[in-house]
Amino acid sequence: MAPPSLLHSLLCSGCTNFNPTNLELFDETIEWVTEVKYLGLIIDNKLTFRQHISYLKEKFWAKIYLCLPLIGRNSSLSLENKLILFKQVLRPILTYAAPIWGLAAPTNRKKVQILQNKLLRIIVNAPWFIRNSVIHSDLQIESIEDHIQKLSRKFFSGIIDHPNNLIADQTDFTEFTGRYRYPYTTTKWSLPLKPP
Repeated sequence: MAPPSLLHSLLCSGCTNFNPTNLELFDETIEWVTEVKYLGLIIDNKLTFRQHISYLKEKFWAKIYLCLPLIGRNSSLSLENKLILFKQVLRPILTYAAPIWGLAAPTNRKKVQILQNKLLRIIVNAPWFIRNSVIHSDLQIESIEDHIQKLSRKFFSGIIDHPNNLIADQTDFTEFTGRYRYPYTTTKWSLPLKPP
């Protein structure tokens, strides 16, 4: 049995009736797929990132089950140590490649926020009547939306200051039309991603 091919082609288009011809590279046919996993990020042809977020959900819960003796209600760790474990181990799993998939639909981003809410409830052993906003404010933990915005600002500012001109030119993805003050405001963020 031949090993699976590592070459795939993905067409990002809203058109469903488009049937592209097969591509060939070194006499090998490259198949068209609807989703591709690249560097841990699942990219689908509609750019909804629904599959990636469900993959994140499975991976996140697997790590929670491993860390449950440390962060659960019967743990002898202090709350500060539990929060360090959350910020350093568990939240990076949720926000891996967030500057890329952060433009997903609000319903898909809300699924990631729900995961964070459930984990914070486990960490503080909160009863059902405590609001998630109260838990976030008491623990001084930002929401996933705010954290993704912070990561995106840091990512884009790193691209602007990059010594390689090819990478630095990637921020010129929009033309100034006078409608938006910054090029990053054309994205779906509620707050514009202003350069720092």
